[in-house]
Amino acid sequence: MLSIGYGKLLIGCVAGLLLIGGATLGLGIGGFADGPVDSGPAVGEDELEIRTVQSPTEIRPDEPLRVQLQITNSGSETTTQQVALRLNGDGQPSETVATKQVEVSAAEPTDVTFAVEPDQVSSGEYTYAIAVGESSPPESTGSVAVLTPPTFVLDDTTENATIVRGTNASIRTNLTNVGAYRGVQTVRIAVDADQNDQYSDTETLNESVHSLAGGQSQMSTATVRTADLEPGRYQYKVATENTTTTGTLHVQQPATFRVQNTTAPANVTRGETANVSAVVENVGDVDGSDNVTLRSDSMNITYSRSVSLAANETTTVSVGVNTTNLSRGTHNYSLGTVDDTDTVSMTVQGSHFEVSDLAGPNVLYVGDTAVFSADVTNTGEITGTQSIQHRIDSDDDDRPEAYGVDRNVTLAPGESTRVRFEIEYTVTDSTDYPVEPLSLQTYVYGIYSKDARASTAMSVKPSWAKDGGSSGSGGSTSVSDGDRASLDEITQDKYGYYYDEVSSETKRQVEEIHERQPFADGLAAAEVRTREEIARQEYGADVKAGEKFNFTGLGIETQQKVEADFDAQFQTDSGDRIESWDELANDTYGKSYENLTASRKADIKTTYQDQFE
Repeated sequence: MLSIGYGKLLIGCVAGLLLIGGATLGLGIGGFADGPVDSGPAVGEDELEIRTVQSPTEIRPDEPLRVQLQITNSGSETTTQQVALRLNGDGQPSETVATKQVEVSAAEPTDVTFAVEPDQVSSGEYTYAIAVGESSPPESTGSVAVLTPPTFVLDDTTENATIVRGTNASIRTNLTNVGAYRGVQTVRIAVDADQNDQYSDTETLNESVHSLAGGQSQMSTATVRTADLEPGRYQYKVATENTTTTGTLHVQQPATFRVQNTTAPANVTRGETANVSAVVENVGDVDGSDNVTLRSDSMNITYSRSVSLAANETTTVSVGVNTTNLSRGTHNYSLGTVDDTDTVSMTVQGSHFEVSDLAGPNVLYVGDTAVFSADVTNTGEITGTQSIQHRIDSDDDDRPEAYGVDRNVTLAPGESTRVRFEIEYTVTDSTDYPVEPLSLQTYVYGIYSKDARASTAMSVKPSWAKDGGSSGSGGSTSVSDGDRASLDEITQDKYGYYYDEVSSETKRQVEEIHERQPFADGLAAAEVRTREEIARQEYGADVKAGEKFNFTGLGIETQQKVEADFDAQFQTDSGDRIESWDELANDTYGKSYENLTASRKADIKTTYQDQFE
């Protein structure tokens, strides 16, 4: 509280007032009350004194200004005087804001209190003065400050309001209390995500309450996750109870690579390099890099190119495709990035030499000239030249070898020719012959192009067996056309030995052929293949010639195919699949045929033969 000393007042003097500093707005009091003042009995000018003036040094704008004083009368008579409170602010003329008619007793001091309501003053610095009586000189009594209320100012400090989609953005605002004392304010940050010029509760990102002293600041921050926002401009709002500021968040499209106008040659000759190209454009708002990848529906190989483009920049990407290992026909290619893919088709053309109508001996007698021939047809789209080879499986690995016996053939599309080879085989090793010497056994041979083959089997027999003659191993005969051959005849026709001269494994397989007679029309015994030979030659079974053959060790699908090929070599009315000895032995006794007793083997043979009844 502000207090001052006391001084003497003269009664009947004109009142004046000394005012300093401050500001006054809309005080609404025009001066002293109207009408003459009843001063009562005369009092000496030096007999009235103002003592103990008290007032606050500062008040809030919602508080009344209270000024308290005490007046003493040292005379002998009670008097009534007008007491006035005057305010002056910011150099403005002083105004009387309150008056009272006060009776001042000579017996004791008189207390006077003035209350100036909040609506009579505004924030600022004021001086006030007290005057008693119309002729009393003014008393300067002090000053008071009306404080500025809590007033909040928002300052948008958001950085990087332009951001690439998928990156989080931060909206930042600084809240400052420019008032004179502490206040509480709520800050709400929202983004108009649906761009409808309204801010719903679901679009509010952050709402925080701040308690700030006068002059204090505090930051509010909200995170905007842009992954779900389409590229574009979004308004955001930062609001308090009485202040709002807005801004714009620009969400940019990240570097996005589009592929268009993909081209490739409609037709390409196999072996040539074909260029697949496309126009790649970065339709994003920022620079970026990506891999442009070429993929094929017919090959696992991929080709990639790294491409860097500025926003809205385009470039042409071209990839060379090696067609050497591609099959003839249409191939689809896709050229794409992580964002986009475009496809194109390309037809690979080439010559294709089919081999058909193979002719050659079923039985070759040592010393004879073997004649092999086949038709070769170019079924491709272009003229081509290929080496047509005669091959024979001389090492018994079921992969016929080439020995340089070939012809170069050039054919136009659709054109055919017959290729013929004459070869004299021998049983001795001699450089006079183009191929290795052959033993007396069955061989697979064929005529091959780069694209296809035709193959079959032939038996090599000694020259003395050609005319049914005899030697240390006995004679030979070729049985066919529905006749039944003996074990010796089958063994001699196929291997050039008697039945007793071959291994137990060969005997078993000869026995299977013997039991299944008669042969199909047109087949000689030498041409009939065992299941083992069919499995090795046709289906790639890993069985070496002369090794024990476990038919049931093949996959069931391969078994059925081998059995069907085997059955086709014999005359039988049954369309059912014929089970082998091993199959029957395993089905009946749970053991292979070779591990059965003699009596059980006999039972299996009977069961086996019953399948043909």
